[in-house]
Amino acid sequence: MSKRKHSAYTIDFKLQILSKVEEKKLTKTEICKKHSIPNSRLSTILKDREKLQKAHDYSKFRPATKKTKLCSHEALEDAVFAWFRQAMAINVPLSSPVVILRQGSGNSTNNEL
Repeated sequence: MSKRKHSAYTIDFKLQILSKVEEKKLTKTEICKKHSIPNSRLSTILKDREKLQKAHDYSKFRPATKKTKLCSHEALEDAVFAWFRQAMAINVPLSSPVVILRQGSGNSTNNEL
């Protein structure tokens, strides 16, 4: 008995599969055979339909993204991204020592830039 190779599918691919299921031109089994995916994977994609659509609409993920896990500290991520954009706007070099120094500064204000 051969083992099936585990493969991760992109959000774009999963949304294409969902649209084919919604068209109802092919059965779910035919869709699985056509795209070489297991029936259980199709069931998982159908179960996660809302999550996939939300990830696509949220547009924080590119269509080629394979995982849709968001960070657990979204406010922190937004603050770091705002700092990054601000630093890039004033041409601050963002090498590793600068980023490490910034991480170690804790709750410092943005005026230090």
